[in-house]
Amino acid sequence: MIRVLHVIATLDRAGAEKQLVDLCRNLDRSEFEPAICCLTRGGPFAADLRRAGVSIHLLNKRGRWDLRVIWRAMRVIREFQPHIVHTWLPTANTLGRVASLAAGVPVLIASERAKDAWKGMARLTADRILAKRTTLTVTNAEAVRDFLVEEIGLPKEKIRVIRNGLDLAEFDAAAAKGPSAALPDPEGCLVIGAVGRLERQKGMADLLEAFARLPADLQQVKLWIVGEGPLERKLQRKAAEMEMEERVRFLGARSDVPALMTRFDLFVLSSLWEGLPNVVLEAMAARRAVVATKVDGTPEAVTHGWTGVLVPPSNPVVLAQAIERLLRDPALRRKYGEAGRQKVEQRFGLDRMVKETQAMYREALAEAGIRDP
Repeated sequence: MIRVLHVIATLDRAGAEKQLVDLCRNLDRSEFEPAICCLTRGGPFAADLRRAGVSIHLLNKRGRWDLRVIWRAMRVIREFQPHIVHTWLPTANTLGRVASLAAGVPVLIASERAKDAWKGMARLTADRILAKRTTLTVTNAEAVRDFLVEEIGLPKEKIRVIRNGLDLAEFDAAAAKGPSAALPDPEGCLVIGAVGRLERQKGMADLLEAFARLPADLQQVKLWIVGEGPLERKLQRKAAEMEMEERVRFLGARSDVPALMTRFDLFVLSSLWEGLPNVVLEAMAARRAVVATKVDGTPEAVTHGWTGVLVPPSNPVVLAQAIERLLRDPALRRKYGEAGRQKVEQRFGLDRMVKETQAMYREALAEAGIRDP
């Protein structure tokens, strides 16, 4: 049995965390035994994992520089004795890799999900040092792979691109159940939807600027912003200052995103940088037309002129124009929505993601000289 320990900061509702949960729930249990190590805390996804029989270890990291969590992670590693440690997202990719190397884990895999333009020189230097001791790095987009090769200096042969996978049956069933709570606007009202953490990366301020630019005859359109984060109050104040309190709805964190997607008339992603955004795949699965910024891996999901419209980042004027065009053309929205669903079915299925990840694990073990553990 191949034991795989996944290390991540939290199990909050977000794209990478959802991919981790779906992977662990669908690994071949006759061959793989997964476990989770959360550096900071658990989260809403913990219940799904426990129901699937996946053990979770919480390390209660305190603050940004609580390096004691490395020793706690080493204890978990020594107890579970994984053949593979798979780290996810920047915090775990740093602290989890340090703990794994100190504990002598045979195979170490790091998951890089975006270009993470916020990283400073110290963080990038740490990435370069740790990458030399990492068996493989896996990413979800070719754009991120290219960044790792060109900016971090990773050998291309040590990177695997495994695109996100969506369980369409689960998604459709959740959508069919309907919303878990009352919606803020009645049926028949045009709704633009945006889903994501309320932080700089997601460019929500640009979206508010674009929404404010819609012409007078589209002033009855509503904007639903789903998610929470450090910029929530600032964005709410901005909407109030622009006199849009009655048009912009801040719905907070929701567990019923598939149902909300079916209520959107148009989905917008205004990110400044991305990997392969899981939420865009969900919008496409819900047959929603997409307007998205042309950053990093997003064009690998959204095909301009086929499943939606791509616009430059940090450009509310062009974003507003794309939104207005699709709001005025319901036939084009339907066309893009159907094409998006077809693309997800053909290229972004969960089974493919799981099979490719399992093959990567076997390859990494073979490279380390470990056979039939």
